[in-house]
Amino acid sequence: MKSCHGVGGVVHYDMVKNLTKILEYLFYLFFFLTPLAFLPMTSELFEFNKILLTYIFTVLIFSLWILRMLTDRKVIFRRTMLDIPLIIFLISQTLSSLISVDPRTSLLGYYSRFNGGLLSYYSYAVLYWAYVSNMDYKGTIRSLKVLLGSAGIVSIWGILEHFGHSVSCFIIPPFRTFDVSCWMQDVQTRVFASLGQPNWLAAWIIALIPLTWAFALNSKFPQKSRPAGWWTNSKKYFFWLGLSALFFITLLFTKSRSGILGFTISFFLFWPLLMFFYRRSLKTILPNFFLVTCPLLLVTFLVGTPWTPKLKDIINKPTTNNLQPTTPSSPALEVGGTESGKIRQIVWKGAIDIWKHYPILGSGVETFAFSYYNFRSAEHNLVSEWDFLYNKAHNEYLNFAATTGSIGLLAYLFLIGAGILQIGKGLRTTHHEVKGGNLTSENLLLTNGVGQALLTQPLRGQALLTQPLRGQALLISFLAGFTSILVTNFFGFSVVVVALQFFLYPAFASTLAEQGAKDKVQSNQIIRLTNQQIFLSLFVLCAMLFALSRIAAYWYADYLYAQGKLNNDAKNYVAGREFLNKAIKLSSKEAIFWNELSKSTSFIALMAATQKETELAQKLAGSAVTESGIAVSLSPANVNLKRDRASVLINLSSLNENYIFLGRDSLLEATKLAPTEAKLIYNLALAQLRTGDYGKAIATMETAVSLKPNYRNARYTLSLMYIDTGEKEKAKTELEYILTHIAPDDSDAKKELEELGSQ
Repeated sequence: MKSCHGVGGVVHYDMVKNLTKILEYLFYLFFFLTPLAFLPMTSELFEFNKILLTYIFTVLIFSLWILRMLTDRKVIFRRTMLDIPLIIFLISQTLSSLISVDPRTSLLGYYSRFNGGLLSYYSYAVLYWAYVSNMDYKGTIRSLKVLLGSAGIVSIWGILEHFGHSVSCFIIPPFRTFDVSCWMQDVQTRVFASLGQPNWLAAWIIALIPLTWAFALNSKFPQKSRPAGWWTNSKKYFFWLGLSALFFITLLFTKSRSGILGFTISFFLFWPLLMFFYRRSLKTILPNFFLVTCPLLLVTFLVGTPWTPKLKDIINKPTTNNLQPTTPSSPALEVGGTESGKIRQIVWKGAIDIWKHYPILGSGVETFAFSYYNFRSAEHNLVSEWDFLYNKAHNEYLNFAATTGSIGLLAYLFLIGAGILQIGKGLRTTHHEVKGGNLTSENLLLTNGVGQALLTQPLRGQALLTQPLRGQALLISFLAGFTSILVTNFFGFSVVVVALQFFLYPAFASTLAEQGAKDKVQSNQIIRLTNQQIFLSLFVLCAMLFALSRIAAYWYADYLYAQGKLNNDAKNYVAGREFLNKAIKLSSKEAIFWNELSKSTSFIALMAATQKETELAQKLAGSAVTESGIAVSLSPANVNLKRDRASVLINLSSLNENYIFLGRDSLLEATKLAPTEAKLIYNLALAQLRTGDYGKAIATMETAVSLKPNYRNARYTLSLMYIDTGEKEKAKTELEYILTHIAPDDSDAKKELEELGSQ
């Protein structure tokens, strides 16, 4: 109810109460939708939509939080142990972004990864403070159940993929088939559901599994004596056990080694801690331990792990000794021929070298993809993924060290320590209240894991400990889940849903342990709004709408970019250029948009030339060169943009011979940023060859060969160069090396070698 009163206005308490309710339900909706967010029409199907959904809910939640403070006429902010560490962390990330080699990437995150940019960290911080300041105990219990409900859907999604039925393929318009034909990846071998990558799904799901154990324990079954409603409680108990098994099956179907390791550590943290805190009630704990563990062991035996066979393989084990090689089932980092551990060691070494070069604030938040090239070991050329782009260090801690320096790494470690202490503080608080039977009616509510006061239970000291476990089980599950994130981050990196767990688990724990009670106002209270409050409220609403419109524009620009790229890939360059021009109008500072536009324009120019439209071809060629130049100027540290610019220039050299020299120079600039990138140096040698500089071309090609001795194309091209310059013995050496060490059946090498032998 609202009415005008003079120049101001009055607001009934119900309006204030509704703001609080809306805030609460926004959190529920956020927790449910984010893991499921997946749209096939954007350039990146998973993380892009999850991070934008995070931004949308951050804007909505923050705006309503401010409105609640304005109507209540006071600051609603609950202090926690994490406040100072979080502020220090944000300061470290801000300073690193200010000196970044690519400020836009530091602000928004690496395009195609998105999570980890400065804006994402500010969003997580706002969500943390908004949660602890606005959510109460019961709201936290509901939030966890909503989150687990969403995880149940994701798990079913993943399990269906294992059996050849992907919900994603049914959603994607060109397919609309309930199979796995839409994926290039072998999604049946390693599922990823709506999270986009098996390791990401594993990291997220293992942080949730301990919550199912805590809820199972809180459902009060089994008991020594069964009350009238024991069957209702037992159904809840077995529901949570079933959900635990469902999550665990999903984990095994990801075949994530880091995920299984994280789960193991989480498991052996949760149960020993539970037994320690309830050591006087082991008769209650042990049956639950076995009821949880036995299904997990059975599932492991049936499904298998990356190190152990499944039951079907044991039954069908071949009786002969002619064993067939097993197909590797590794993460995206690990596919190919090189063992993942070796690749990680090389990438980690590069990260440490970046840290040494930028020891204070790093190269800039989320700029690993740019800085790694300059410190990439030549050894990287010898692995199966030698020409892959690495936009993360595949170790969250080294990634922070490389991109944000010692200050950023220490701030991150301080934040981790504070998060553990905050969860531990809540654990110690509830343990102190349970110990010795000093339980009041208020403490009963605090230690009840399902939000029920149980005031009818007698307060008889240790007798209460034989009842199912309360708040401590949930707090221990937060600690176990938080620890699992620290483990998986050691072998990978956080994505949106995992980052949310990292920042909000301490918030959940704080709210559970300290109740976070809401301010109570009488239902008949009238709050008078001043003109200033009304003006500020309108300003907040306008700012909210503006922020949401900018997020929507950012999403639509990406949609247009994705459509342009799809049309380019289909050789519909005119349509592609139209989409890309529209994308640039919405987001003119995005370097990759300009880069893709230059490709469209260059191909249209070449098409015009084949149709004898010389003047148009020259004009379009000039536009393509200008567009690629804008892309490079917007992101000068991006090696791949320089590589693409060189490709555009070399392709257009048939229209203007001067472009070949510009292309060579672009490759030369790129090699300064990536001195050990063998393919880049190989292309530079070809460009030098086309400009007629044989001496430099041969020297550059020799460098490419020295960096990657098994580089067949480089050795073969070098042999042809030697033949052209009359150095036949050197040519023979290169050809023989190809046939001896790289490709014994190489027909081109054999042919050239035979011709040399006949001369």
